[in-house]
Amino acid sequence: MTRRPGSLERRHSPYRWVILLLSTITAFVLVGFPTTGLSAMFSEIAASLDLDMVELGWIWGVSSAMGIVTALIGGIALDHYGTRRTLVLLCLATGLSGALRGFAFDFWSLFAFSFLHGMFWPVMPMTFAKLNREWFASRQLGFAVGVMSTGFASGLMLGSRFCATVLSPLLGGWRATLLVLGAGGIILALLWLVAHPPSPPSARRRLSARRIARDLRVIARFREFWVIALSVLAVVGLFRGLLGYVPTYLRELGWSAVDADSAITVYFLVSLISVAPITRLSDRLGDRKRVMAVGSLLMSAGVALMAFVGADFWGVMLAMVLSGCCIDAFLALKSVSLTEIEGLELGLAGSALGFGNVLQNIGSTFIPPLGNMVSPFGLNLPFLFWAGWGVAAAFALLSYRRGRPAASRLARGSVLAGASHRNPGRKSLPDRQ
Repeated sequence: MTRRPGSLERRHSPYRWVILLLSTITAFVLVGFPTTGLSAMFSEIAASLDLDMVELGWIWGVSSAMGIVTALIGGIALDHYGTRRTLVLLCLATGLSGALRGFAFDFWSLFAFSFLHGMFWPVMPMTFAKLNREWFASRQLGFAVGVMSTGFASGLMLGSRFCATVLSPLLGGWRATLLVLGAGGIILALLWLVAHPPSPPSARRRLSARRIARDLRVIARFREFWVIALSVLAVVGLFRGLLGYVPTYLRELGWSAVDADSAITVYFLVSLISVAPITRLSDRLGDRKRVMAVGSLLMSAGVALMAFVGADFWGVMLAMVLSGCCIDAFLALKSVSLTEIEGLELGLAGSALGFGNVLQNIGSTFIPPLGNMVSPFGLNLPFLFWAGWGVAAAFALLSYRRGRPAASRLARGSVLAGASHRNPGRKSLPDRQ
């Protein structure tokens, strides 16, 4: 049996590719595929439980709303209990809570089970971000996160295509489908328990309200954190607004339901194809924020183009290609950038990711409806509103310059309970091996 590497060997060990493969599979099985798979089965669920469109909207939105609350808690858990423990518990809880939805008998029971499910799965992406930071040096980190993101992207694309049309008929309905997908979480929890080596003792920190408050104050002092997090808030709001509005908008212009949905398929397909090359490019350039800024401008151009092409088929397809070409890469680089903030200890990476995801979920919750509010003045105006957020994000990312030594000193002096005092010369900058 091959010995699994310790913490000092991980970034040079071939075993890191096993961890990356398992991360990608978990992203597909527990996050990507079930997310769009659920929405694809909504018509079947609505007929079974006698739900209307408003009630389906509540079921769809409750998971994202819960992410505002649970993201920070999940990030803190990552720092205090380590990625191995957190991943095992997350897979188990996500699988069980997802399977419970298969036992729903009315709106309120489905809402309650969806609420519970939304407490766990939104934490999964940031767990993978910190996991990759632990196992890969910065020269490979963008590529690793990009590969892992293909699990999310392919799951989102394939879930909408095959969950309702293949799995549900094959397994006997939506209830059995949700139970099978939930069972995947239990299997993955066991795999992570076996595959991931125990975290080193230094990664398991005592949890206290005083320490949590101090850690969050440290993170909040970094201007780099706010530039990244607020930019992501804007771009995710653009992304969610576009995806929620395009199918309805195209139907209003006379497109069939099938053609309108095909536009979203093109969006996800382009994102899936481009995520690994773009994240790998960020490794080679060594400047992730500029890559994110260019991606934000491309997405904004695509969204703005939707306001002018009307019902023209090829114009819409071009807009979908531009707006979708960088979204998964952008989100992957967001996770990498938050773990590579200059001067921030790796022991605070989970809290930084959680704090950033709180802001991200605020953007995805409030920016889409704000755009919808201008639609009575013109069906195409929401696209211009959302594009403006993307442009603002790009300018924020391009304007950032390094150079906050005070914050860096504070971070080094307050994390991991005296580690910096024992090793005053130790650097906390990203590994550039």
